[in-house]
Amino acid sequence: MNIDKTKEYYSTLKRDDICSCVYCQNLVDEIKQTYPDVAEYLMTLGINIERPFEVLLPIETDDGYMDYYGVQYLIPGDSSGFEETKIGCISIFITDSHPDANYDGTYFVIEAGTFHIKCRYDKYNFE
Repeated sequence: MNIDKTKEYYSTLKRDDICSCVYCQNLVDEIKQTYPDVAEYLMTLGINIERPFEVLLPIETDDGYMDYYGVQYLIPGDSSGFEETKIGCISIFITDSHPDANYDGTYFVIEAGTFHIKCRYDKYNFE
């Protein structure tokens, strides 16, 4: 795991680089303020919680929220030094089930979830 390369990678990502679907954009709007402890932990690894590599399709719940069962983040380097963890109800672990990345070099992907995120009906038209 290379934290400096991870920080560099995430410093180049902009919001426009994230999937433009309403589900991903809703996540980006809400995740950091809803899960500040997870955001802080990911930042120690060099990861910006608001720049996911992949987001598994969420399920809308009856309480005006969506459950995002899997949010994935790319980490440059090999996985040595990474340890699976749990922060509150959020599990964070290495996953082999992800799309290929447009990244030159060695990398691995971690997945975190389940995130219970408010639906921004005021901003997005969910279908």
